[in-house]
Amino acid sequence: MTFTFAADLSIARDYVRFEIGDTTADSAWLSDELIASLITKTGSANGAVIKGLQYIIMQLSKPDFKADWLSVTNAEARKGYETMLADKKREYGVGGITTGLVYAYRYDSYMTDPN
Repeated sequence: MTFTFAADLSIARDYVRFEIGDTTADSAWLSDELIASLITKTGSANGAVIKGLQYIIMQLSKPDFKADWLSVTNAEARKGYETMLADKKREYGVGGITTGLVYAYRYDSYMTDPN
């Protein structure tokens, strides 16, 4: 797995790493190759951020492990990433409120067709 982070946010790969907090080689979730593929697939660094966060959440959704005195739980980490995903979707305008056209008229006018 190739890991590069030069803290140059003009580079799409570094921007994606910065936005998801994946900036340390020892605990990296995404490889450079995967980030490049996500940018290509989604067409933007913002799209890659969303998909990257969804990937991390998916990895943290694996069942918890418990044996004798050892307990490993992913619930708290997953909750934090889900919050971050919701924040990034709101920040990038993804999956927001949809609108439609509704004709309004008085209910007591006995109109059956809107104007």
